[in-house]
This record gives sequence, structure tokens and C-alpha cells, in this order.
Amino acid sequence: MSASRLTVLAWLGAMALALPLLVAPVAAAPPPRLIVQAPPELAGDAAILQRIDPTALRPAMELTGLTDPGPPIVVVLATESSPAGRSAPPWVTGFTAGVTGVVVLLPERVPRYPDRSLVTLLQHEVTHVLVSRAAQGKPVPRWLDEGLAMAASRDPDLEDRTRVALAVLTDRRLPLRRIDEAFAGNPAEVQSAYALARDFVEDLLRRYGNGAGAAILRDIARGEPFEEAFRQATGVEIAAVEASYWRRRTFWDRWVPFATSSAALWGAITALALLAFRRRRARDAAIHRRWDEEEDRARRAREEAASSEDDVVN
Repeated sequence: MSASRLTVLAWLGAMALALPLLVAPVAAAPPPRLIVQAPPELAGDAAILQRIDPTALRPAMELTGLTDPGPPIVVVLATESSPAGRSAPPWVTGFTAGVTGVVVLLPERVPRYPDRSLVTLLQHEVTHVLVSRAAQGKPVPRWLDEGLAMAASRDPDLEDRTRVALAVLTDRRLPLRRIDEAFAGNPAEVQSAYALARDFVEDLLRRYGNGAGAAILRDIARGEPFEEAFRQATGVEIAAVEASYWRRRTFWDRWVPFATSSAALWGAITALALLAFRRRRARDAAIHRRWDEEEDRARRAREEAASSEDDVVN
């Protein structure tokens, strides 16, 4: 065997030995272990979550950059009559205190925006725990936390784009800090905040890579202020990225999703129905006026005929 062939075989052998080492970091990042607790009346919902495919939590691990998910996450299913159900606002389907590693879900309120099912709600809330762990419990802007949680739980759909379009129509330069404040507002403000947070984070990940959120969380964990962590992760100031995002919300970005949405469709149907109703009322009114005029002419004719008969008799 020639020396060149020996060299090639040796290189291939070295690559074969090195390949497990190259893929080991990805394989060594298991999803978090879940401990599901539920009252008897929610046993069916608990069974659904206990059968969840562990890979469903992989996106949350990837977007937060964790290679070790940490201790098990306790998932508590609560009924509407429980203390958690009575204390949570009616539009809240789940919540968590990330540092505790405890997730509370209210299955009887699912589906409700932004979560489509109990599984996506679980993915969403588990991501909050992992965001907190990736940042080592340090504060993370709410828009980033919620945007990553939505990105990890499901793909954007028509409703998301419609809500973004409506939010942009009402306020085309909404600062990120006001999005954070909106999460404490009324149900409509909360839903707009979710949609905008999701859209901004999706745009951020598309422009700077899926690891941008993880890099920001990593620098926050090291003690960097958020603005500096953002700059180090993206190479750009947060203010510039925010301005660019809103600038790229062009006329078509604002109007096309709204014009093609189900809300716009039903709005158009309603407008057409109201127009048809008004035309029908106008037509009916014209018919009644014509009837009144004909009746009036007939009455006058009868009176004239009666007057003529009186003249003849006299």
C-alpha cells in the first residue's frame, strides 16, 4: 500500500475518532426533566404532558443556549377553583417564577392566545424557566423573555401577523419599554405585547442568528447590563436595532397582513351587510312613499268623484 493511501486512511481514522467528540456537546444537552402534579379532575391533562416527546423542549434549550437544563421542573396543573385559578387574571393560562423552577398551568383556559394547546403552553412556560437559568436569575427584559418563549413553543401564524399589523397601525413607533409595560395592561394590550415581542425577537434571530438570544443571556449571566450584553451579542446598539425594525415596517408590512386577515374579511362582510341593510331600508322607504302617494291620489280622486256627484244632484 502506498504512503499516500496510508496517509488518507490515517486521516479518515482520525476523523472517525474525532466525530463523536464533535457531536458530543449537542448530544449532551438533554431536555429538562418534568415532574407533573395534578388533582384527580385534571388527570387526563397530566397524562398528556407526561407523554410529551422530550424533543418538544429541545428548541427552548437551543434558544437559551443551555447545555445542562438544571434540576427537574415541577409542573403544577391547577383548576379554576384552586387558589392559583382564583388569583390569576382571566386571560392568564399559565405562569412561572423562573428562579423557583415551578410552572403553574390552567388547562381549563386553553386554548387562548398566544398558546394553541396545553403542550405549547407547557413549552412556553418551561422556556421562561430556562431563560431565567441561562441568565442565572438576573433580570431579563420581558419582551425578550416572552419573545423567546413564543419562538420556542410554536411557529408564527396568521393571527400573530394580524395582531402585529393592528399594533403597528395604532402605534407605528412603539418603544420596547412600552411593550414591557403593556404586559401589565388590559387583555387587548397584553395580546398586542405578546405579538410584538414575538415579532421583534423573530426578526432579531433572523438577522443575527438563532444564537443571538442565548448570547445575550450568557452575557447577562456574567453581570453585563442588558444594553451591553445586547451590543456584544449583535455588534449593534439596541436603539439602532429597534429603529431599524420599525423602519422596515413599511406600508405593505402594515397593510397587507391586515387586509388579508380573517378580521378584515369579517369586517368587510359586516360593512357589506350594513350597506345592504341601508339600501334595503331606503328601497322599502321609497316603496312606502310610492304607496302613500298612490293612496293619496286615490283618495283625492274619490273626493273629486263624490264632489261631482253632489254637483249633479244639486
